[in-house]
Amino acid sequence: MAGKRYYWLKLQVGFFQELIIKQLRTLSEGDSIVLLYLKLLLKAINTEGIIYYQHILPTLDEEIALDTGEKSALVKLTISALCQYHAAVFLDDQSLQLLYLEDMVGSESASASRVRNHRANQKLIKEKEQAALQCNATVTEGNTTEIPGSTEIENSEKEEKKPKEEGEPEIEEIPSYFADTVLNSMFLSYLEYRKENGKEVKGKAIGYCIDKLESLSNSPVEQVAIIKQTIQNGWTDFFPMKVKKEKVSGSNVSSWLEREKIQSAGGVFGD
Repeated sequence: MAGKRYYWLKLQVGFFQELIIKQLRTLSEGDSIVLLYLKLLLKAINTEGIIYYQHILPTLDEEIALDTGEKSALVKLTISALCQYHAAVFLDDQSLQLLYLEDMVGSESASASRVRNHRANQKLIKEKEQAALQCNATVTEGNTTEIPGSTEIENSEKEEKKPKEEGEPEIEEIPSYFADTVLNSMFLSYLEYRKENGKEVKGKAIGYCIDKLESLSNSPVEQVAIIKQTIQNGWTDFFPMKVKKEKVSGSNVSSWLEREKIQSAGGVFGD
């Protein structure tokens, strides 16, 4: 799951007011050209703005026409216009690079997406709970008999039912972020440790921690070791593993990492 990202196309509010778009729309079939341009931008998002010529058909124009379902003549006209107005350029291998795409791409990691979805679900649950409480209060209004001393009890119950601040899930509510159960258990222990040290465990903070951990290593075993190192040194952020001064053979490193994984199953600090 490490390294997986989601991408989307970002259009500025004034996209259709830009000179190049206005100029494209003045051409014959201008609106169709702009629509095809948007299709090409979406197609090139995952390839760093390049539409690769696969040499399956005689020309790139024909391949794009087949892929998008547009007429070959419209594709040729669109590519010609984009090149003329410096929005695209042909590469040496006859592939096409869209020059403005870099500033039009939004992305987030898979872990950040999970955090965002989790927060949205928690918000929906809270809204339903609040709506249900309001409904119950409306139905029972006027049908209650005041009992001396009951006000204090009711206030206490309201405090218990008071919804938590938005975007702040409890540790036990956090879903499994890692497929590796040992790593997931260690990460939850780290969040408890972080909370005890007065650091945030809200959605954005959790997303940052996951991204930082995944940027340091793709190996669950090494990620467990990084978390242990963080807790043992009293840190609250993740840093690369310290390299031991003594020379250790590759096999010893592997066995040490494997031992760390086994020990981590017993708790945060192991034996």
